[in-house]
Amino acid sequence: MISTLEKEITFRFLKARKKDGFLNVISIFSFIGISLGVAVLIIVMSVMNGFRTELINKIVGFNSHITVKNLWKSN
Repeated sequence: MISTLEKEITFRFLKARKKDGFLNVISIFSFIGISLGVAVLIIVMSVMNGFRTELINKIVGFNSHITVKNLWKSN
């Protein structure tokens, strides 16, 4: 799913130099946070779309207790 080029670019920017050790920790937490945020957004949108479909089906399929019809048609 992820190509080797994408992996190389990702690890190149995640790996810090010796003097920038703390930046490595910050970049890893940022990467994990963004990944989790995108995953949660996708899951929430999928669930809400399912609820929307279910709600519309319930409303459209609603039958009333009493149905009033005109039996005498006027011409």
